[in-house]
Amino acid sequence: MKSRGIVVKLWTSIVLMTIVLLFLSMIFQTQFLNFFQYNQEKRLLREKAEKIARHYAITPYLFNAPIRDVMTKPNDIVIITDENSVITDIEGRTDYTRGMIYGRGYMEEIINRGYIFRENLMINNLRSLLVGVPIMKNMRNIPSGQIEDEQFVDSNENAYKLTGAVYVVTEISHLESIKSAIKQMFLFIYIGAIITASTISYLLSRSFSKPLFNINNAAKEIAKGNYNTVISLNSSDEIKMLGETINNLAKQLSRVEQIRREFIANVSHEIRTPLSYLQGYTEIMLDGFVETEEDRNRYLSIILEESKRLRNMVNEILQLSQVEAGYTQLKLLPFSVDALIKRMIEKIYPIATKRNISIKYNSVSDDILLCIADENYIRQVLINLLNNALKHSYDYGNILINTYRQNDRIYVCIRDFGEGISQEDLPFIWDRFYTSNKSNPDESTGLGLAIVKNIINAHKCEITVNSVKDEGTEFCFWLQTYIENELE
Repeated sequence: MKSRGIVVKLWTSIVLMTIVLLFLSMIFQTQFLNFFQYNQEKRLLREKAEKIARHYAITPYLFNAPIRDVMTKPNDIVIITDENSVITDIEGRTDYTRGMIYGRGYMEEIINRGYIFRENLMINNLRSLLVGVPIMKNMRNIPSGQIEDEQFVDSNENAYKLTGAVYVVTEISHLESIKSAIKQMFLFIYIGAIITASTISYLLSRSFSKPLFNINNAAKEIAKGNYNTVISLNSSDEIKMLGETINNLAKQLSRVEQIRREFIANVSHEIRTPLSYLQGYTEIMLDGFVETEEDRNRYLSIILEESKRLRNMVNEILQLSQVEAGYTQLKLLPFSVDALIKRMIEKIYPIATKRNISIKYNSVSDDILLCIADENYIRQVLINLLNNALKHSYDYGNILINTYRQNDRIYVCIRDFGEGISQEDLPFIWDRFYTSNKSNPDESTGLGLAIVKNIINAHKCEITVNSVKDEGTEFCFWLQTYIENELE
């Protein structure tokens, strides 16, 4: 992990995200406000024009027309035309005068729509907005003798006649000033927000990355073999959980390393002892120090016994290595678990008898418990579990074996009532090299249960253990029930 690499990446990501969001917000706000103000200006201007049009619809006199209420800006212009687009009245600074034609091209649209808007006109060198509305006289309010053209009068309550139009022109350059002011305001907000976001994101990045640096450094120490490394974090639950996982990993590796060293010491002792016997008694025989045939046979028996012990130890290590590496090819064939257990009991019965240990086997009557598995390997599992039960049982104790069928599984449970396993050691009993009694170097190398676990797993089955210190241990595993024609 590069120094400060994650800090820079997190800081950059948060700042960039803030910049993008602020930029989009500024664009939206300025455009929205400008659109809103522009439409507000158009609405107010149309209302002012209609106010003047209502006045002219009632009276053609200019002296009391609300023109001054409309012309709120110095450059505003009001133009009144008749129905032929001839200017009848005009207010404001413009080149147009009374009697001139204005808005002839607008009249048709005014009649059809009721109003017109012309935007971004350049009048008096100013960007301006023009609105035009019709002057419609209510003919029902005029005596019939004064109506020149009675075609406009019908049976409806209201009848109107177009008598002219009102045009109001106002500059809108101030809208650009408002838009610029808004942009400037957002620019200051933009700069302040970026500085604030940058500071906060840097602090958050440092806070987030610091425990990761600690975890990384701890992992490096563990990789060097320093398993006493402990990570102490005051962070979020997820990172704290990661730190605890690393701590547990260090403890596990420390335990495995301790077991490995103990295994090497035990195996070294186990190998050294038979080799010493083999060398010593062979030298005695070669040097001619054997005086009687009885001594010769005794020495040869010791050499043979130690050779078998050494061979069994090597075979056990090789068998575990092969199973763990997946080199073993299982021969899955149907066989009776019931019959196999009975044969294994007969095999270990003499050993149990010497210590007055009784073996009780309970099984469902008339059920041969036909399973599909590799019989040779399951035999090895039973031998290891039964030898383990004998080893940890007290003299005059009991060993109980239970078997039963449940759905498509056959369960086998072997229980002793001996030493038991402490809760501290229980998670590690499946580890290779594990031995429960470290005070006795002449015990097995601790490969038996590791072999059992790997054989059961190779069958895609499971094995569990329950144990209470000084009360005993029970191992249970299951095998797949044989179903006729399932191998075809």
